[in-house]
Amino acid sequence: MEKLALSPALCVLILLILSFGVYLNSVSGAFVFDDNYQVLGNPWIKDVSRIPEIFTSDVWAFKGVGVGNYYRPLMHLFYMLSYHVFGLKPWGFHLVNMLFHAGVSVLVFLVALRLFKDGEGVEPGGSLIPAFVAAVFFAVHPIHTEAVAWIAGLPEVSFTFFYLLSFYLYTRAGGTGQWGFGLSLVFFFMAALSKETALTLPLLIFAYDYSSGEKASLRSRLKRYIPYLLVAGVYFVLRTYAIKGFAPLKSHSDLSGYEYFINIFPLFVRYLGKLVLPVNMNALYVFHPVSSILEWKGMFALIFTLAFAAFAYYMRKRSRLIFLSLLWIALPLLPVLYIPALGKNAFADRYLYLPSAGFTMLLSMGLCRLAASRRKAFLLVPVVAVTGLYSAGTIKRNPVWKDGLALWGDVVRKSPDAYEAHENLGAAYHNLGLADEAVKEYLKALELNPYHALAHYDIGVVYGEHGLVDKAIEEYRISLRLNPYAANAHNNLGSAYYEKGLMDEAVKEYLKALELNPYHALAHYNIGVVYGEHGLVDKAIEEYRISSKLDPDYANAHNNLGRAYYEKGLVDEAVKEYRTALMLNPVHATAHNDLGRIYYEQGRTDEAVGEFKKEIEINPGNEFAHKALESIIAGK
Repeated sequence: MEKLALSPALCVLILLILSFGVYLNSVSGAFVFDDNYQVLGNPWIKDVSRIPEIFTSDVWAFKGVGVGNYYRPLMHLFYMLSYHVFGLKPWGFHLVNMLFHAGVSVLVFLVALRLFKDGEGVEPGGSLIPAFVAAVFFAVHPIHTEAVAWIAGLPEVSFTFFYLLSFYLYTRAGGTGQWGFGLSLVFFFMAALSKETALTLPLLIFAYDYSSGEKASLRSRLKRYIPYLLVAGVYFVLRTYAIKGFAPLKSHSDLSGYEYFINIFPLFVRYLGKLVLPVNMNALYVFHPVSSILEWKGMFALIFTLAFAAFAYYMRKRSRLIFLSLLWIALPLLPVLYIPALGKNAFADRYLYLPSAGFTMLLSMGLCRLAASRRKAFLLVPVVAVTGLYSAGTIKRNPVWKDGLALWGDVVRKSPDAYEAHENLGAAYHNLGLADEAVKEYLKALELNPYHALAHYDIGVVYGEHGLVDKAIEEYRISLRLNPYAANAHNNLGSAYYEKGLMDEAVKEYLKALELNPYHALAHYNIGVVYGEHGLVDKAIEEYRISSKLDPDYANAHNNLGRAYYEKGLVDEAVKEYRTALMLNPVHATAHNDLGRIYYEQGRTDEAVGEFKKEIEINPGNEFAHKALESIIAGK
């Protein structure tokens, strides 16, 4: 073992290389699944003035969908930072996730180094190698691909980073008066603001102290724990104000309280199984609850869970490392076993991101103890084998997250009865212009769930794009009967009415969309178009301004705002908006044409010629641009 010549610095370097290396093939991935509204459709991340709203609203308030169960303001702030650094380039967001994962891997090493410091029978004074092995296994474990390779997995990797940092600083702090203790509280608060699971940290800290056998007075212990409880209290005040309760939405309402309880055990056993054997991973597991604890699956899960708890209790005095590692697995899973607060996807691989640290410490401990009874070099064989298998599994799994077609194709193969998967696969086909394939998947989703409003909406979109406006209207209406709170459906129904010339009905739907979601940039834009066509230029300007502020990357809003300014005689403002539209979309034909017209009227003929030529290149049929260009050339 000495021949390995490892040092803490070298261990950190290797961990950084490994944690980045296994995820390099994820950097080229696109925005998929929740990324499309969590990032692309999120107006909050594009405007720093929204920060107060971020801290006083639930995580999805920008969608206008009512109050949710999650309060994660730091998620938006990290996305905001990524947006202002990288724009909407997905590789930048992937890089942020990878940086967090690398940091977490290093922290797993540092925490494990503290916990293994006594060696505990592994190798006298040999805490470095088992800690390093545990961190290596963590860095490459395939169960992490959802949390790291998926941009929307950011809350998982960020909260875990702050969680581990807080715990590590606590273990190093000599007392409550030390700077490390204060920083531990700060990072605990940041972890909680990243994801609710962080609130299990005080339990882990208590277990850490309890397992140490330290004889401390009650007063001394309270001085340590009360500050964490106060931080948690502040978090709960903010959370309660933002989401109007603890968990106001109840998912899986078809289950009774008894069924909620008994399904904790199969879920827990399933999580343990995925840690031990990370195969057949899926982005959308279909939840098949047990209805009685007497079912074989329920009975087996109950017995296994009780055995796990009994073993942890048995080890509390016999092995501090095993005891803490087992709790490290179980405690962070407690929040995701509360089924009423979860979404439709009651089981998810990403929830094992933090618990896997406990598992990798157990695995490292077992291998090191096995090696201690044999030749020391024996440890290299299983470590290299496990690392290789884990790395191969991670690298193979990453491409599943590269785009919607790959992701939802994989889900449909593994969960053919998941109607949401068919709907999302249809959306992936639609984005590729494969309308027939898209409709086929939407219909399959409706076959599995006739009440799936989103599938009707998606079919309406396809019909609308193919000029079948009446059929589109019919689908939007069905969608809204099933879910009258869908702002997108109201907006698109308004656009369909607009195409039919039914302006009053169109405006009514646009206003309903904005009532449901005041942040709906496209609805503001659409109602601005209607106002503009009816000569209400000032109202149109107001709507275009709101739209362009909510979505600064929407070129059409800037273009139409420029046109409205021009009608008001505000030429300089108009030019500015046209230039912004062209910066966002260099092939925006209308912006080139209108900007060329302004230059022509101002006598800036060379610039006008340039704009008209670009307009003709994009839209050869524009007669105005041809005539204007001929006139300028003739005048010269």
